[in-house]
Amino acid sequence: MKIVITGATSGIGEALARHYAQPGTWLGLLGRRQDRLADVAARCEAQGAALLARPIDVCDDTAMQTYASAFLEQAGGIDLVIANAGVGGPDDFESADPAYHARLFEVNVTGVLNTLLPFIPAMQRQRHGHLAAIASVAGFRALPNATTYSATKIAVRTLMEGYGWSLHPHGIVVTTINPGYVVSEMTSQTTAYMPFLMQTEVAARKIARAIERKRRVYTFPWQMAIIARLLPYIPGAFMRYGASKRNR
Repeated sequence: MKIVITGATSGIGEALARHYAQPGTWLGLLGRRQDRLADVAARCEAQGAALLARPIDVCDDTAMQTYASAFLEQAGGIDLVIANAGVGGPDDFESADPAYHARLFEVNVTGVLNTLLPFIPAMQRQRHGHLAAIASVAGFRALPNATTYSATKIAVRTLMEGYGWSLHPHGIVVTTINPGYVVSEMTSQTTAYMPFLMQTEVAARKIARAIERKRRVYTFPWQMAIIARLLPYIPGAFMRYGASKRNR
């Protein structure tokens, strides 16, 4: 297989890279931290995978396009692209800094576009390929105190749903992954209660299985999938009450 993964320096991205690393696999790994990327790439090479790893920010559209061209040339095509890179954070109303909120959109939404779009023409020519993006259970409804983050994941879910319809005639499969809480650098900085927290390697195996089965949407764990289904129907008064409790 020929696979590209963003956000490969930690968390789900690193776990997915190590899951897929094996002889006969071409891995394209992207991440901002060069030292961590080199370490992950070395581990994947030791497992037998061929590598093209680059320290690139997914917000740099020119660099992402250049990388896609290089990967397609060296690997001879593309089978799977996983847009995993993302950032999170609570709503920051204290500083009222628009740049903070804009950065969430830049990484979580524009970064997904910069990751997937350069590979779509090649997939169309091949008449096959698979696009996957990591959204979130938080993308099923705006959440109190994390509204901007939720909005970015709602956008990703909408993009992927529409791409699934548009690209189906070209033989391209589109999968939206909606994890609950997964052990990562992001969750390690969270002080809020995180129900059903899942180990990273377990999450990576579940994601890989969903991709292999060509699931259009996969939300996990099952407890959070139920919560995600119910979120749109929770009365606004309850959401306001929850926000008040957290802000005390």
